[in-house]
Amino acid sequence: MGEAQSRLLVWNYSAAEKTRLDEILKEIGAPPAVAIAPEQGRLKVGDIVQGRSSDGEPLTSEERVILFHEIPHKGILFLIDYFKQTGLPRPIYAVVTEHSIQWPFNELLEHLIEERDRMEGDPAGSNED
Repeated sequence: MGEAQSRLLVWNYSAAEKTRLDEILKEIGAPPAVAIAPEQGRLKVGDIVQGRSSDGEPLTSEERVILFHEIPHKGILFLIDYFKQTGLPRPIYAVVTEHSIQWPFNELLEHLIEERDRMEGDPAGSNED
């Protein structure tokens, strides 16, 4: 069985934003976030979680993403609420699932953007899938 260590993965945070995020996490006793490097953008999420590097074509995207890996639901809700109070740019939040961990990050990112845009475009806020 693979390593099931809790991780907070972040995409497209500037060095200053990442430092601020890590300070916030330290305040609540959580480990620093793991930044997804542009060169890792086409790796499977599971490979990124395991810290694999890549010299592949760098991924570029203006979107910010925070992925929760192996973090209990209660912890996720707490972190999202806590992050809203920090003044950091608002990302797309997502939980790494047993399905999405197999996806290349760039495909997951594309899916998350489409899902967010669909949700924001629905004035009723219905969640039909």
